[in-house]
Amino acid sequence: MVTPGSADYSVQPTAGGPFVRQEAGSYRYRYQQVIPQAYGNYQQKAGLWDYQVGLRAEFTGLQAQVLPAGSARQRIFNLFPAATVARTLPHEQRLQLSYARRLNRPNFLQIIALPIYTDARNYAVGNPNLRPEYVHVAELGHQVAWQATTLSTTLFGRFASQSIQSLRTIDTLATRLSGQPDFIARTSYANFGRTASYGLEISLTHPLAAWWKLTANGSFFRSQVASYAGDGTRANFTGTAYLLNTFSPTKTLAVQLSGNYRAPLVVPQGRLLAVYGVDVALRQRLLHDRAALTLRVSDLFNTRRQYTQLAADGLTADLQSKYETRVGYLGFTWFLGNNKPGGNIENQPKGDPGGFGG
Repeated sequence: MVTPGSADYSVQPTAGGPFVRQEAGSYRYRYQQVIPQAYGNYQQKAGLWDYQVGLRAEFTGLQAQVLPAGSARQRIFNLFPAATVARTLPHEQRLQLSYARRLNRPNFLQIIALPIYTDARNYAVGNPNLRPEYVHVAELGHQVAWQATTLSTTLFGRFASQSIQSLRTIDTLATRLSGQPDFIARTSYANFGRTASYGLEISLTHPLAAWWKLTANGSFFRSQVASYAGDGTRANFTGTAYLLNTFSPTKTLAVQLSGNYRAPLVVPQGRLLAVYGVDVALRQRLLHDRAALTLRVSDLFNTRRQYTQLAADGLTADLQSKYETRVGYLGFTWFLGNNKPGGNIENQPKGDPGGFGG
């Protein structure tokens, strides 16, 4: 996969005036990524027991280049084992224990050593030495079903090494050279020790009426990260919540209303405050199920934004980032052959904030 692109940095010299492109802060880039993989999987059923083991071999080759100068390259080979043991229990119940090793790769903006200014006082720069983050996930789950109702509970633990974290510091050299009284802040990325999260997740699917189906999911867990000051760890109890309502007012019309919430979360230099939002979607089936018209609006009330509170090494900051999250999508689908609209409204893209918004 080869991704070319460009990023322009512009300033507005006077209020209400035109934006002027700044050559020093603008650039063209080329990002190439190759990830060949090989899989092996074995399954066995013995009475009420189910067994499954798997192994994925993966090579990651990526190269990021900024024109006219600046590049980063990585070549990494990894093995990712996974295993699951499950037992079927009486009364529509199932108990399952699983383990998997996973990988989170750094993205282009996190590894390219080029300053990207969001304004005159703040910039972000990648780290060419940034390595992937490795995650070990263990889960013990129980599921029970009563007619159309399903309840799942899961105890989980997720442990990451070489954790990828963003770090914000004062660039004393750039501040001195600017000649301005205000400091210039630098955001970069580093593999910062280990992180851990462990807790409980509960999921429920239940029809409240013939025309109304409820899906709810919530988690409560302890999150732990390495402290930026190098004096141990920082931790807090946090959680997430997700609620999806699916309505069928007519045989051909489906309406979905969903909301999600993430509680405050610790980071090495401070904490991320809560994030929440609401999405709505409608789908009208047409022409005897040969076609469908879909309308979706993400972040209906425009509430999704990131608030960060930082306090480390003489730097105290309250940051707010807001991307274009309230977006409308209108789509028309024509189904070929025996294909028909599914029971749920298909997930539409939610808008990618990329790396240049703020």
